[in-house]
Amino acid sequence: MACFEWINNDLLTGLLSEQHGTSFKRLIAYDVSFATKKGDNYASEMYRVSVQYDIGNIVKKRIILKVMPSGELQQKVMEENSIYSREIVIYSQIMPRIYKLLRSIGDVSIISPLCLATTNTPKQMLVFEDVSEQSFKMMDRRLGLELDHARLVIVKLAKLHACSRIVYEAEPTLFDLMMEGCISDDPKKQTFLPYYRRCVGQVMRLVQQWNKDGRWNSILGKLDKLQDKIIPYGCDVYHRRDDCFNVLNHNDIWVNNMMFQFEQGTGVKDVLLLDYQLSFYGSPGIDLNFLLYGSLQPEVRKQHLMELVQLYHTTLRGTLEQLHYGGTIPSLPDIHVEIIRKGFHRVNAVFQQMPVAMMERSEDADMDLILGEGERSETCRRELFDNPRYVSILPALLHEFDLAGYFD
Repeated sequence: MACFEWINNDLLTGLLSEQHGTSFKRLIAYDVSFATKKGDNYASEMYRVSVQYDIGNIVKKRIILKVMPSGELQQKVMEENSIYSREIVIYSQIMPRIYKLLRSIGDVSIISPLCLATTNTPKQMLVFEDVSEQSFKMMDRRLGLELDHARLVIVKLAKLHACSRIVYEAEPTLFDLMMEGCISDDPKKQTFLPYYRRCVGQVMRLVQQWNKDGRWNSILGKLDKLQDKIIPYGCDVYHRRDDCFNVLNHNDIWVNNMMFQFEQGTGVKDVLLLDYQLSFYGSPGIDLNFLLYGSLQPEVRKQHLMELVQLYHTTLRGTLEQLHYGGTIPSLPDIHVEIIRKGFHRVNAVFQQMPVAMMERSEDADMDLILGEGERSETCRRELFDNPRYVSILPALLHEFDLAGYFD
């Protein structure tokens, strides 16, 4: 049975007082439940709280408490990467500046849910509006994004990137916590990195099963060497060149960090991007590779990848032009160069993210087990990678990555 005892009258009264100030009079009633299934948000725990309170009139609403995860390994990874403080800066300082820029050109886009409050006690948490009340919902992460959904995400991502560039040039110190990536050669930030090597090992195991006639010998040999190279290759993704066009990357842009709004009879209408825990200031090729190779349905990626990159560039350029950006606006070929330059990140997306996204029984998920060492963890990872949905699309991607030189 779930324990919600720490979500109590005192906590909620403090959070509502922070939001409403002296207008808040009293908490009348509340009810707590899980906001997501286990495994759907591996970097946090999410609770939905229905509250009824008095601010001179009676208000009934739902809020979301986003709490640091309870797993020991997860917590260590979060602390090493300044997860909590990074996200607070983004929601409380950077996002308001981005919205001010967008409103100045008549753009009423909302990129992310509104953060209502933050606290460190009894746990580190952020408090958000519950956008499910506005009919936003999560998609089935196992299937990937259809084209209409992908277009909406690309547009929001381009606006985030464009505005973040202007905010950075005006106030670069706001981005101090976002200047180092989550794959780092810093010896104090190594807890998560063995997982990347273990994922290469699982892909090798699958390829060995297919290699009855020796057709996979070349790729197998390269994958064997990649186990020792994947960390430095991953670090290179997060090496920033100051002579390039850099932006605030969401840096965890996958299906479960998106919520979509639908309009009856017309399909998908809007999207919100969630979870800026790993955000990084660097090449836009980081987000674009991770999104295009980690979240799209295979046929969408095959048939519409170039269209989506062009839409990203059109939106990025249009937003920067409307905001009278004084720097050099990257051309469409420039964006393609960034995608290629940071192309190894698509390997990370397919090897590390995709098996988790496609897992069938998220209620059995334990991220400490998935990340850990030992036979139980290996068994858990084997089950992830043996997923028929994943196995069906992996061969073509391996050949594509090999031809692009990402295994060399």
